[in-house]
Amino acid sequence: MEYQEYIKLGFTRTEMDDYVEFNQTGYGGFVLSCEVTHKIFIEVVSSELDTPRLYIRKPAGTCHIFKITPEAVKDLLT
Repeated sequence: MEYQEYIKLGFTRTEMDDYVEFNQTGYGGFVLSCEVTHKIFIEVVSSELDTPRLYIRKPAGTCHIFKITPEAVKDLLT
């Protein structure tokens, strides 16, 4: 999925200070994120726009993490 599609779906951009990516690409990269519910959110990093991840928060402060398709992201958010 393209960057603009994520933005239209309500994702917000957060800049990363990734030194390795900066050395390889000339920029630090970014994360696009969208909260579905207070327990569920989706994130995708700039280098993997076709590999979004679904996060489900656990009580201990950690998360279950699942790779999902861009089509699944659209289905969840529209």
